[in-house]
Amino acid sequence: MILPYVSKDALELNPTAPTAIRPEFASTAAAHAPTPAHATKLKRIRVISEGRPGHENQSVGLAEALARRTGAIVETMQIPARGWLWQRCAAAIRATEGCPQLIIGAGHKVHLPMLYAARKYRAKTAVVMKPTWPHWLFDLCIIPQHDAPPLFCGGQIVRVFGALNRLPESAPAKQPRGLILVGGPSKAHGWNGENNAANIQAVIQARPDLKWTISDSRRTPADFLNELRRRKINAEIFSNEMTPRQWVPEQLMTSEEAWVTEDSVSMIFEAVTAGARTGILPAPVRKPSADPVRAIRELSRAGFATDFETWRQNGGRLPAPKPLHETGRCADLILAELFAS
Repeated sequence: MILPYVSKDALELNPTAPTAIRPEFASTAAAHAPTPAHATKLKRIRVISEGRPGHENQSVGLAEALARRTGAIVETMQIPARGWLWQRCAAAIRATEGCPQLIIGAGHKVHLPMLYAARKYRAKTAVVMKPTWPHWLFDLCIIPQHDAPPLFCGGQIVRVFGALNRLPESAPAKQPRGLILVGGPSKAHGWNGENNAANIQAVIQARPDLKWTISDSRRTPADFLNELRRRKINAEIFSNEMTPRQWVPEQLMTSEEAWVTEDSVSMIFEAVTAGARTGILPAPVRKPSADPVRAIRELSRAGFATDFETWRQNGGRLPAPKPLHETGRCADLILAELFAS
């Protein structure tokens, strides 16, 4: 059964290395009050991670969204990124205070350890991103639309826009602030610092009523922020080396408008999830058929974000944000499909 995109509104209507269990990922936020049926059936969620931040961010984000709805405990089990398969499987079933009812993971190296843990604990599985193994081995597969999951196969398939994240569903009131996040060259995109600087300057000049902040990433060429300073752009400029881990999500949650370079796919989806008016700063495309390029193209076509050229044609104004919270939607579908009374 393939579960197509459904808006949140519509849904509401109808052992070599030691394993780390990180309690700081346990989350029971009050944004969604636990329902008695779900709270009874889903008490503990285990995230299996091979240590890649992007994969772990998606899995933990989904687990936290489920915890907000059920009060479940979330534990993250680190498995060795290298070594024998039996070592990864042993790490995935390291004993804790209780048995999980749901196993979540992302990345090819966690697939078999997930299935091994699920068999031991008789737990359900939710795999994020397209799995290497047959879909029917997992209870739920959460796959980006650009990965084009097959139309007919066993198992449950949920198609989502882009990557899941850890942003909560409830956001504070927006402030008259703008945020610009700069990436850098990647496998799918190149870099044009001169154009980027000029485009950023144009965006800021178009909204002088906003207090602007600019930050870069580890991929940003070393001298780019200095180039912006030389242009005397009217914005606070912070290097990513100066900001704590949660700085970007916190800025996105309170900013009225956000612009992100096209190469920074996860940041674009976080900006949309945060409910900011989201603009996309262009970057040279190296591989038009690459997943990140197709993901951003689909997001723009669906009206969740606006590319720079369209923004200019519209008089330098971004449209009102279009709600999209794929992590929350997936959490609701997991409870409905796997833990319904």
